[in-house]
Amino acid sequence: MPGSPSQLVLFDVDGTLTHADTMFAFASSAAGRLRLLAALCLVSPVLVGMKLGLVDRGRAKGLLLRVCLAGIDRATLQAAAARFATERLPQLLRQGAREQVQAHLDAGDRVVLVSASLDLWLAPIAAALGVGLISTEAAWEGDRFVGLAGPNCRGPEKVRRIREQLSPADFARSIAYGDSSGDREMLAMADESHFQPFRASDDA
Repeated sequence: MPGSPSQLVLFDVDGTLTHADTMFAFASSAAGRLRLLAALCLVSPVLVGMKLGLVDRGRAKGLLLRVCLAGIDRATLQAAAARFATERLPQLLRQGAREQVQAHLDAGDRVVLVSASLDLWLAPIAAALGVGLISTEAAWEGDRFVGLAGPNCRGPEKVRRIREQLSPADFARSIAYGDSSGDREMLAMADESHFQPFRASDDA
């Protein structure tokens, strides 16, 4: 279609766009540092099981967040996410990554964040950056956060979701940016890939 983007550009978030993990930063911002620490202590056996490969990452993540955010209603969490995107995002972003996102947008590329973190706090971040979003989805029962609504968007699930929602074959080429083993399949899928591309300049 004339005028449609020729390049699909995929950015991992945690560690690639940002210096820190957005899940812990958001949980601390929304619930308080003490409550986050208490939740980490309560679910520590599950987290150890995850590290040992005995517990699914998505299950561990959902449980930690459910304990940490218990009792905070949906509207309050969404308001906290909006503040997080406005107040904390500038501190978390790697400067080189932010500039690269803008360069792709200026070139007319289709830019999408692809992350295992949750849409709860990534949706306002994607909106602030002016890009699309594919991420793990939050599950709700009424106003109560109850965990993950589907698979953890990591590894092969990133590729499955990209192909399902974006049809990479419709673009002339694809470019991916990632920083961890959870991005391996997405990087391998792309025509051009960049592993930990912004660390040398930003962490110098």
